[in-house]
Amino acid sequence: MLFPLEYVEKCALYEFIEVPKHFFKKIISENAYGENLFPAWFVPILKKSPILQEEFEDLANTILAKCTLKRKNIYAVFLNNNRISRLCKNKSFPLKELDNDLQDVSASAYKVFTRLYETTLQGAMVEKELGESIHEHYRKFRTVNVSQACPFCGLENYPDRIKNTRSQYDHYLKKSKYYFSSVNFENLVPMCVVCNEAPNKHMKDILFDNQNGNSRRLVFYPFSSCSGAKVILTNVLPSEVGEGGQWSVVVQPSDDSEHEQIETWKNVFNIVDRYAARVAEEAGDWLVEYICQANLPDENSDTNAWREAFRVWAEGLSDINEYKVVRNGVLKHAYFEYLYRDAPESEVVGIKSMAQSDMFAAR
Repeated sequence: MLFPLEYVEKCALYEFIEVPKHFFKKIISENAYGENLFPAWFVPILKKSPILQEEFEDLANTILAKCTLKRKNIYAVFLNNNRISRLCKNKSFPLKELDNDLQDVSASAYKVFTRLYETTLQGAMVEKELGESIHEHYRKFRTVNVSQACPFCGLENYPDRIKNTRSQYDHYLKKSKYYFSSVNFENLVPMCVVCNEAPNKHMKDILFDNQNGNSRRLVFYPFSSCSGAKVILTNVLPSEVGEGGQWSVVVQPSDDSEHEQIETWKNVFNIVDRYAARVAEEAGDWLVEYICQANLPDENSDTNAWREAFRVWAEGLSDINEYKVVRNGVLKHAYFEYLYRDAPESEVVGIKSMAQSDMFAAR
């Protein structure tokens, strides 16, 4: 992850997680399904949602058929699965799952939580009762998070705050498995559409490394501190200046203590392959932007002067990213660092010739 996100501190929608929390706690000691299983503000919504009411009643009856100990176990799993930050940051923190003899509860709960997220939470009735919509939460999110770029890739931008438009909310712990946390905003993270779809994060279980015995692993929690990553580029198969090439990408943690989290991030979001492809696709445009905007060495300057100019440009990109990460900013910085430090003389000469060509004569 390139940079942490700021969590929206106040939002009326955060009250929504109290619906399942209230339900699972109250049903431990109840003998029948009833309105008392829900917060008072939610009852009018439930009465106007016959399918949801039917699914909740089915879930309640399934739980009511269990003993008190089993009901307490269900509540404990619900609470555990909503400890999002601890599950991400501490792989020794135990992950609780429903016992095998509670699979009927699991099936019913999955239906309820799917409807709660996909229909109820995003519907007009919740907005009426709580006074805010998910679009208003997103506008608050974009207000406190000034960086334009998605922090999970740095390659794509968040959508602008146009009315009723927003980024996708990713279930950081995937909702097919961790459905108990599917309406918890600590698990709902705005993410660019490319990161949120296959073959990138999509339905991956971020807590487990399925390439290494399906063992627990550390992962960045988006709403807590992270030091970011350093990107080092090498053009292993140079082509014409600014056109394609074959790029080797090395991504290292800025803080060595975050090595495992960086490896998880790279794996989940296919960072290395995506970065290599993006440099090959767009480095030519970055050079044009540089030639048009930078203070270039004069035509008699040697390649050392050009390398120094690349270094200054890279530093400027770094300064921008310190304040407000922009699309491709991290990769652009790495690309000009490559030109400054590692590009062969022939490549630097080629860029100099490009800048002095008829294409840029009127610059």
